[in-house]
Amino acid sequence: MQKILTSAQMRAADKYTIEELGVPSSVLMERAGAAIAGEAEKELVRMGGSRVLAVCGGGNNGGDGYCAARILSEHGFHADVFALCEQLSDDCAAQREKFGGKVFTAFPKEEYDLIIDAIFGTGLRRPPEGKFADAIAAVNGSGAYVLSADIPSGLNGDTGTAALSVRADKTVTIGERKFGLYLQDGADLCGEIVRADIGITLPAGQYASRFGKEDFSDIFPPKKKNTNKGSYGRASIFAGSRLYSGAALLSAGAALRSGAGYTRLYCPESVFAHYIAKYPELILAPVPDEGGFVRMDEQALAAVCENSDALAVGMGSGVSRGLYDCIAYFLSEFKGTLVLDADALNALSEYGADILREKACRVILTPHLKEFSRIAGVSLDEVRAGGAELARRFASEYGVTLLLKSNASIVTNGKNTALVAEGSPALARGGSGDVLSGIVCALAARGVTAFRSAVCGAHLLGRAGAIAERECNEYSLLATDVIAKIPAAVSELMGS
Repeated sequence: MQKILTSAQMRAADKYTIEELGVPSSVLMERAGAAIAGEAEKELVRMGGSRVLAVCGGGNNGGDGYCAARILSEHGFHADVFALCEQLSDDCAAQREKFGGKVFTAFPKEEYDLIIDAIFGTGLRRPPEGKFADAIAAVNGSGAYVLSADIPSGLNGDTGTAALSVRADKTVTIGERKFGLYLQDGADLCGEIVRADIGITLPAGQYASRFGKEDFSDIFPPKKKNTNKGSYGRASIFAGSRLYSGAALLSAGAALRSGAGYTRLYCPESVFAHYIAKYPELILAPVPDEGGFVRMDEQALAAVCENSDALAVGMGSGVSRGLYDCIAYFLSEFKGTLVLDADALNALSEYGADILREKACRVILTPHLKEFSRIAGVSLDEVRAGGAELARRFASEYGVTLLLKSNASIVTNGKNTALVAEGSPALARGGSGDVLSGIVCALAARGVTAFRSAVCGAHLLGRAGAIAERECNEYSLLATDVIAKIPAAVSELMGS
């Protein structure tokens, strides 16, 4: 398990280490510079290069760059510095004094094999301008291998947004990993991410996590011999309509592959025939509808509740008052875990999300960014700028587990937060979210907590997508290809 921090948390950890534990800031900078120099040396040796340019700002990130340049010089490499600032922090000034090599005040015309980007750290909150913007453009246009110190300069350390940023081949993140390295633009700008442990100690507090496959091994233990299908829970998919029949099948197919003992599909009665024999293992059950869309029927919904340990609602259902009324019933009467996806989320946006506040069940919401903006009543730009904190506040306010889907997904229940950065761009197409809802539902049906079901479900979707892409490609991958690789992703978690 990896820790994922906000920029403020990382600064607090830095301060705690210096002021409470007595580690001098100059010592931490020396360690950071050595870590950056070490990664730079690996790449120079690999490419057979020797010429390095450190592009340095005036803060501590710049000091890391001066330090790395000095160490590389001591190791026999030709290292120059392009200095963007004359006004320097104390530690940066001390490192510049120690450097002793050539310092340019304009971007040099010489060619370099590797450039160390040490312009800005994680504290930047506005787009780079003037000479800083020019320097970033020069770095990106240099043709050299680019190694960023802590974070690519210009990238927001919390949200991963960037109006203008260095494009790194490798990022050496200092201390702990930051959200911005993985979210939104960060995924395309950071290149390979390497963590440098320089002895910064985290004070007590709540930190987000990124889970690895070893953290999920208990979810798929070897089955006991004395067992039966009733031991593994009942997953139900309440989905589909006359307009969108495929989404329900994708969700049900994913649930079948994700370990639940029983999987049921509840679909509108008028389209029931469409689903017959699509999956022989699937239990089919019709529910009353109106014009091909589900409608409220208390007797039918009571049967759904009785036959389900976890229930996923909304995939391909169409937005209707009938669906909203069904959601309201499930919230008040269902005692298991309720997964709301797709049109269930759109119905909440249309008719009101306040019904989430009073509920008898555990609730998982799985919106993408635009769906979340509508539910939360904020703009898409505000969602992007809000990062994990906006998601955490929403989850806390409504008492739900939120799985906010994007190129990297945030999962939070208001207390615990996780970042899931598995997967590939191949998953950026219709049907991936339906597959995810089925996986999450199946996990929850087996008694996995809502938070862990969401985190593990997102992990499995990402891994299944990445495995399927190896046999396909980024453009041709289908959601059904991903379902076919869920067993391989589960096998990874089982260690087989």
